Amino acid sequence: MELKAYIKIIKKDYKLIFAVAFVVAFSTFIFLSLQPTRYETSLSLLLSKDKSQQTDDFKYDGYYALKASETLADSITQWAKSPELVNAVYQKAEVDGGFQNLKSYSKKFSAKKMSPQFVEVKFETKNIKEAEKISVAIIAEMNNKVQKIEEDSNGEIAFLISNKNPIIIQKQKNIFSNSLIGFISGIILGIFFVFFKRYFSS
Repeated sequence: MELKAYIKIIKKDYKLIFAVAFVVAFSTFIFLSLQPTRYETSLSLLLSKDKSQQTDDFKYDGYYALKASETLADSITQWAKSPELVNAVYQKAEVDGGFQNLKSYSKKFSAKKMSPQFVEVKFETKNIKEAEKISVAIIAEMNNKVQKIEEDSNGEIAFLISNKNPIIIQKQKNIFSNSLIGFISGIILGIFFVFFKRYFSS
């Protein structure tokens, strides 16, 4: 079949194609409009020495403190994916995480090491109050793990995790841009449907 024949078929059923496109776009608009408001939180974790060793060797001061904090920052990014820590955070915050399986635990927090002494943790919540409670719980549980490391090292590794106020913003739904994408997708679907219908009618 030549290109002119394809164009002729599309012109003949253009109303059906646009009808499908409008249905898809409208469905996308309604679906996104009915979605509950979500809030995005960015929590900055700062690693600092809890104390300095009073020795001539300076076992972990200066250069060694920087290397230790870098290693600890790597550990924190992995802790954020741990179901054990995530569960402890949500229990401490008294927030329902809606966990369905183990995979849902590892997806709750996104952690990224920005520098040897700075880790950013991101997550989403239903409201601002939940975000604040979870932020406090994250700091507490992370410090519990750091304290355990300090105890196991007989005090040679002593760090404290602190943060400033978390940044909490309302997540944009992008209803109109997504509806436009739905409209374009609907046109493609409509064209496919037209050729599909013609194939079987033939």
